[in-house]
Amino acid sequence: MPLAQISVFLPNTPGQLANFFEYLMDNNIYIRSVTVAETEEYGLILLLVDQFDKCITLIEDREYLHSVTEVVAVKLTDNISQLYEIAKTLGNNNINIEYLYTFAEKSSNANTIAVLRLDDNENGIKVLSQNGFTILESFK
Repeated sequence: MPLAQISVFLPNTPGQLANFFEYLMDNNIYIRSVTVAETEEYGLILLLVDQFDKCITLIEDREYLHSVTEVVAVKLTDNISQLYEIAKTLGNNNINIEYLYTFAEKSSNANTIAVLRLDDNENGIKVLSQNGFTILESFK
């Protein structure tokens, strides 16, 4: 099952990101993963959070421009070649990786997670699972 990633567009000006993070923090939203990219006018924030529905409500209450994208989260091992193996497995099955980022999950055993946006998430999950990769369905 894909995870729901929230994309938020903020004005690319000083303080906007801090204000946004403070708003989520004040409302007890735990950010599991964040990636920030920029354009000339906007910052693009990609978020995976612990309370998706609550976070969407908060974002809408402040009228932040946002969208939701389905992504696939794959648990990585310590093997340095695993990103290569994921890319090779998907490519061999004609599944394109549109973008990818990684993060370290906070737990008693820190895990590295790869987050992938695929052109066919459902088939990608099936192929990766069949090839021994561990797919995360939630962060609960």
